[in-house]
Amino acid sequence: MEPKLYLICNRIEALVASHLSAEEFGTYMAVGSRKNNYGWVMFVEVDPSVANTYPAAAEAIKRCEVHSDGQPRRSKYGAIYRVMEHIPVSAYGKLHLVTRDGRVLALEAQPYSGDQDSKGPRLYQELSPVTPMITSSLGPAGFIKFITDPKNLVSVPRILFADMLADREPDGRLAGYLPYTNPGHICDCLDDVAANPDKKMTKTVNRNPDMNGFFRTIRKGFFLGDAQEMKYYPYPSEDEMDDQHHTWWRSASL
Repeated sequence: MEPKLYLICNRIEALVASHLSAEEFGTYMAVGSRKNNYGWVMFVEVDPSVANTYPAAAEAIKRCEVHSDGQPRRSKYGAIYRVMEHIPVSAYGKLHLVTRDGRVLALEAQPYSGDQDSKGPRLYQELSPVTPMITSSLGPAGFIKFITDPKNLVSVPRILFADMLADREPDGRLAGYLPYTNPGHICDCLDDVAANPDKKMTKTVNRNPDMNGFFRTIRKGFFLGDAQEMKYYPYPSEDEMDDQHHTWWRSASL
């Protein structure tokens, strides 16, 4: 029974070895463990070959042994700090989104080009290794290059974030269906970035945002990358959710 590697990437950064399949692991993390107090979970599959260059991965795999009664090991933590920077973008596989009742949606990475970016300021939710909600004048590819550039005073080696919905009413207010707290402040931050796109490339909206209803706020999808490489995990449209992932979407919308 060969261990698999998963990177938990919401609220904490944790590398975990497990004998469970991705769907089984997601359900276990959401509802099968008393350690999880928040409900929904996000994690990415990691190529086990990273153990050749990352000691924490090698140790996690080594310690992930079946129980004495032959039962699979559900989780064996290898690292809980500064994990993402040690794993190259090429080693990340499917991204899994798990609802609070343990239903799992798997997203495959697809090519992404800059001409897919629409004009206007963006709302991003950073997920790992930092977690603020921010607005930016940059598209996803440009934002990754900016935030992972070590020449900038504030930077990270590698980042995962979500491109968020920021629809506005005709009068400029944030759309009423969005569950964000303090919508007026979000609008002010979006407008500030829009007014100074060349000088103010990013603006922090909230250092510790409320993630209530998070899965209902994804616009384009998720992005994981660094200065050299990027992976794009497109999020299904609402019609696709209703048609192909109805049970998951109903659970995620609660």
